[in-house]
Amino acid sequence: MASASMPVSVPVPFSRGAGSNRSAGTWSSLSGARKFVVALAVLLIVFNVAIPKGGIKAGDLPITWGYLMLFLLVPVGLIGALRRPMPLAQPLLQVILFFLPVAMLILVKSVVYHLTFSALAVHEVLFFFLPVGVLVILGPYLEEVPADIIATTLLWCVRFAVIWGIVNFVLYPIIKDIIQIPYLTVNAADYGEIYGKNNRRGILMKLVSTYNNGNIFGACMVMLAPIYFLFEKRRLLLALFIIALVCTLSRTVWFGMVGVTGIMMLTGQIKVRNPRVWIGLVVAGGLLIMLLPLMGWTPEKLVDSNLGGRVKTFTNFEMTVLGGKTLMIPEVIYFGFLNSFGLVGTFFAVCAFAAGPVFGFLHLKSLSPLRRAATAGALGYVVLAAIDGCFVFPPVLAQFFFVTSLIYRRGLRPERKSFSLDNGVRQSYPARSGLS
Repeated sequence: MASASMPVSVPVPFSRGAGSNRSAGTWSSLSGARKFVVALAVLLIVFNVAIPKGGIKAGDLPITWGYLMLFLLVPVGLIGALRRPMPLAQPLLQVILFFLPVAMLILVKSVVYHLTFSALAVHEVLFFFLPVGVLVILGPYLEEVPADIIATTLLWCVRFAVIWGIVNFVLYPIIKDIIQIPYLTVNAADYGEIYGKNNRRGILMKLVSTYNNGNIFGACMVMLAPIYFLFEKRRLLLALFIIALVCTLSRTVWFGMVGVTGIMMLTGQIKVRNPRVWIGLVVAGGLLIMLLPLMGWTPEKLVDSNLGGRVKTFTNFEMTVLGGKTLMIPEVIYFGFLNSFGLVGTFFAVCAFAAGPVFGFLHLKSLSPLRRAATAGALGYVVLAAIDGCFVFPPVLAQFFFVTSLIYRRGLRPERKSFSLDNGVRQSYPARSGLS
């Protein structure tokens, strides 16, 4: 991957004197109520992108600070939403037409087949609470958050996650340990357990960062890559981002890297003729070849006919109309949908997750640079999920619905002629008009 081809200037939104971008909505230009909304949005991004695994456990159920904030803010956001105009039609239709039927099917199956409460709760959170909470209730509040602030917050959160991951990746072969901060970078109940999980490869440990799992970190970074590459202008940090994904030592993540790069080419964010694209791919491939001996792998190991044990997912399922008697969505989520929801439920489930990126792709030429990048990121996850979507693990779906909300976000509009990340051109717009 290489830097986005469209030059975008990112001012510092939290300081005064942002120049002509002030009219586009910077911190100093916002009202008190809007500053409160922006501050909460920043905290949600920090706790679901930079330090998403910090938290505690209630029994066997991990409670992350990011998800706890979501649970607490949704009722508050609902009260505010009732006083707002009608929500955006697209996310509301996405939830009603696609997520709601799956959520109802889960409820019916739990009653008919006497499923455990934990199974019911987990799947209702995934297919009802998170899409309703993020897309319908909290998503519209992104209209109040300037794109400059979204950009700056995401930049620093991704930078932190990447650098933290690389530091620990380098430390492990040297001291056989990594830095973990209970309650912050790791769930207090999981402190030290990372060494007993499937994260080691030869003398190396997968780059897990604050996500405590290489595949989860990789899936989330693949989603955020187009947005990050749109705003990040420091080549060293772009290189570190690519290095971090290679160092996850995960074939799934490497597949996702290639997939999202192709999508970014397709959307025009990066140019095929740009030599830096190919230099980046060659460097990433060279780094991968250098890491193979340290992992104890041969080049043949790169292509695993067993797909890391996932082949059984393709063979151990029954083709039914409404699914089997259990709810279980493994790494290959689309076959998990077939197992759990049958042909009918799978249709609605796939449409539920594809609706956002498909909407963005169909309106691509009309969207702002931020919304186009969000479209590429969400579509990247939909492709990655064909191998391993890390579906049930925080913060994957919270990030996916956040990125999908950015596709629908129309954004603040400048009151006079100025450059804004919400439109990407120097011209005036009426407030909240059009698709850009």
